[in-house]
Amino acid sequence: MASGSSSIPVGRPVDGTGHPPVPVPPGAPMMAHAGAAGDRPVDRELRRLLRDGTFAQVLDYALNHRGLSLERVQYHLAAQGVRVSRAALSYWRHGRSRPERAESLRAVRGLEALLGLPAASLVSRLGPPRPRGRCRKAEPDAIDRRRLWPAHRPLLAAMGALSDDRIRKLDVQEYVRVGEDHRLSSLRTRMVFEASADRVDRCVVLLWAEESAAAVPSDVKFCRVGRVRADDATGATVCELLLEQRLAAGERGVVEFTSHFPPGPELTFYHHRFTRSIRQYVLQTEFAGRLPVSCVPFRQAGVHAPRHVGAPLWIGASGTAHLVVTDSGPGIVGMSWEWD
Repeated sequence: MASGSSSIPVGRPVDGTGHPPVPVPPGAPMMAHAGAAGDRPVDRELRRLLRDGTFAQVLDYALNHRGLSLERVQYHLAAQGVRVSRAALSYWRHGRSRPERAESLRAVRGLEALLGLPAASLVSRLGPPRPRGRCRKAEPDAIDRRRLWPAHRPLLAAMGALSDDRIRKLDVQEYVRVGEDHRLSSLRTRMVFEASADRVDRCVVLLWAEESAAAVPSDVKFCRVGRVRADDATGATVCELLLEQRLAAGERGVVEFTSHFPPGPELTFYHHRFTRSIRQYVLQTEFAGRLPVSCVPFRQAGVHAPRHVGAPLWIGASGTAHLVVTDSGPGIVGMSWEWD
C-alpha cells in the first residue's frame, strides 16, 4: 500500500492591508565588526556571501539580519519613489525570480543602501537578463502538480485548486503511525509556509492512501476546515484549510492537522510530493507492535522516475524511524520498509 500527501496553496490577489509600517533609516550597518579603515562593517557570514553567494542568498541574509519585514522594505522604497510589490520582493529573496526591468534595478540599488550593503553588491549578482516571451522557460525550481498527481487531476479541478504559487512551504513535519496490523493508522502534519502574494487566506491539502477509503483532516490547529472533496475510488481527499489570519506577501503562518485512515492493505512506504524546493522536511514513522526488518529513505524526481534509496534508517526503542531532509528540491521524498 502506498500513502502520501501534498499541500496546495491558494489565495485571492487583492489590495494590501492598508496599515503603513514604521519606516527604517537607510544605510545603517547590520553588525559592528572590526575591519580595515574605510570598510563598511559587515560580519563574517555576510563577507562570505558577498564573495561566493547568489543574489537571493545575500538578499535573504541581509533582510533576516536587519529584521525587516517586506512591508517595511516596500514602504521605505516607496518613500524614495521606487515602487515594488511585496510579492516581487519575496520572489527575489527566495530565488524564484530576479529583477531585470529598470524600475526593479532601481529597487535593488535602494535595497543595497537600506540594508547597509556595499554599492553594486546585489546588482553585480544578477547576471544577464533571461529570455522572455515564448522562449522563456518555466521556473526551474518547480514541478507542475499535474505531473506529481496525474491520477487526481479531476479532484483538484473540482476544488479549483490549480494555482501553486500563492504559498511557499518552508518546513513540513509529518508523524505517521502504523498499527500492529501493519496498516496506516494516522498522520499528523505540521506545515510552516510563507505567502508569496497578498491576501492569502487559505491553503489546500491533498491526502492519499492507495486502496483505502478517503481520509478527512481533523483536530486542526491555527485554521479551520473549509470545503472538502473526497474520492473513495482513489483513496484521495482534497481539503481546504482556512487560515486564522489573512497573510500579506512575505508573512508566514502555521497549520496543523491529523488524518485518521480507514483500514486498508498492508503499508510498505510513505512519501510526500513537493512541487517546489523546501527548507526542511521531517518524517517520523512509528511502528506499533512488531518492527519491520528494514527501513530506508528514498527520493524520486517524479512519479515515473527511478527511486534512489539511501542508507538504512535506525528504528529506535520507541519503534520510530525518522528522516530529516534540508534544502531539498522539488520531487518525492519518503521512506519504505519491509516486513518479515
